[in-house]
Amino acid sequence: MELWSTTLGSSFILDGILNDSRFPELLWTTITILYMVALTSNGLLLLLITMDVRLHVPMCLLLRQLSLIDFLFTTVVMLRAIIDFLLGDNSNSLGCALQIFLELTLGGGEDLLLTFMADNRYVAICHLRQYMIFMRPKICWFMVTTSWILALPTALEHTIYTMHFPFCMSLEIRHLLCEISPRLKLACADTSTYELLLSF
Repeated sequence: MELWSTTLGSSFILDGILNDSRFPELLWTTITILYMVALTSNGLLLLLITMDVRLHVPMCLLLRQLSLIDFLFTTVVMLRAIIDFLLGDNSNSLGCALQIFLELTLGGGEDLLLTFMADNRYVAICHLRQYMIFMRPKICWFMVTTSWILALPTALEHTIYTMHFPFCMSLEIRHLLCEISPRLKLACADTSTYELLLSF
């Protein structure tokens, strides 16, 4: 079996749900409308919280950051699929590694931010009198910064490790975007230990 060398610039063919659909135009239209709704709602929330000084409270500052992450995450995932369908070109010329890295960074940042938001709600409910002491703006910005700082190296580590596997023959990923799991299915090496690590 012929092995193809793995590089960060390898071009994969993403054969996602749009190509397998009986009515791809209808599915594309639905996805585009949902994408626009997500962008509009997150954009309006970002604008509202930024413009209205009364909303510059800890929970709203964290919500603004969550909207920004959702705005970027939706764009990373959906914009690529929409453009591929319009152009009729499914080759991932931007590179699978870049898509995996952005997805993991934004997903990891969102997970950490949601954890901080849950902590914020706990303090608001259980320590209401000390809430403004515990949740000063400086603390909120520390939470936001920490979520990005912790997400970046983790995403980079997983991206590099995922891309080091050699893959066989086909470069076709039957998925909407380039993710770790579908890419590992193309690998010629044993990935079971790494997949078990990923599930934890």
